[in-house]
Amino acid sequence: EQRDLLRSGERIEFQSDMGREGSGFVVMDVKAPSAVVWECLLDFYSYPNTIPTVRDVQMFTNTHLKQDIYSEEAVERQKYEDGTLALLKHGVPSVTRAAFTLSKFRLKIAAIHKYRPHPRGDYMVFTLDPACTNVVLKNAKGVWHTQSNPDGQGDEYTRVWLLCELSVSPLLPQWITDYAARRAMPRATTWVKPHVEAAAELWFKGLKD
Repeated sequence: EQRDLLRSGERIEFQSDMGREGSGFVVMDVKAPSAVVWECLLDFYSYPNTIPTVRDVQMFTNTHLKQDIYSEEAVERQKYEDGTLALLKHGVPSVTRAAFTLSKFRLKIAAIHKYRPHPRGDYMVFTLDPACTNVVLKNAKGVWHTQSNPDGQGDEYTRVWLLCELSVSPLLPQWITDYAARRAMPRATTWVKPHVEAAAELWFKGLKD
């Protein structure tokens, strides 16, 4: 039944009861090769234009991963685009640090992203930067994962997974926790399908020209 939903273009979402710790996942099938999916996921600089909740992004060096982001230096876009710090490209392992400004409240969140190609499907683990943990937000991490040719649909299709877990302080009122959790997963993923499928159309068109 769930496979039928995915093949029909629907997304499947699951979220455990949040309480003070929770986890969840979203999975969807997109009509786009995995290479196109990863070019979109790794294009952090495009996030403000593609993800409604992201207002701004700043990339940093990645040389002091055991320390917080304030031990790094902010870098110009060119140093990532030319591969000086990391080559943000499908099939090329990379480690990046980025700070995002989220929502109309201009919330600052920084994360470490570790992308790894894998024969059974590439994945990218992202963890909350130590500088962003506080008395309210204790921990957050997640994984993007892709599967090519899901259920034999063809290599032009990819199954995209996002798995997340979160830990918050007991000081935070339960209704705020529940409200944020309900909105977080959809906001983090609803952009994926339309954006990567549009990118795939351009990609296929380029192959024909």
